[in-house]
Amino acid sequence: MGAIEKIASWVRRKVFSATFLKFGIVGGSGVAVNYLCYWALVELAGLNHLLSSVLATEAAILNNFTFNDLWTFRGRRKAKLWFRLLNFHWSRILGLLVTVGSLYLLVDLMGFDKLVSYIFAIGLGTLTNFFTSDLFVWPEK
Repeated sequence: MGAIEKIASWVRRKVFSATFLKFGIVGGSGVAVNYLCYWALVELAGLNHLLSSVLATEAAILNNFTFNDLWTFRGRRKAKLWFRLLNFHWSRILGLLVTVGSLYLLVDLMGFDKLVSYIFAIGLGTLTNFFTSDLFVWPEK
């Protein structure tokens, strides 16, 4: 089996797992937190859409860490809480870059609606976040 086939097999095994299902449920709550914060910051507070994206993403990060640590990856909690939280934040940098970069591409370069585009940007960031969680924050034995 070649390297690409091994990677594809690993991705399939991860995506079709109970862990991914739990991550998705937690992620759903994170999407709600993220989107509601984003909406409030853009529409009610009048903040810039990119800054609002960063702030809303941080609120979702704290929400998701809490529920993933307590439920999704409970059996993998080896490091101290503060270290897991720090690793979780570091691992979210890539997800944040994917989310904000996608939003910039869709809104500023392609001219799509801010609120609709943010849903797609969150989806891409979520996939990035699952793989960094599984590999770096709560690695398997």
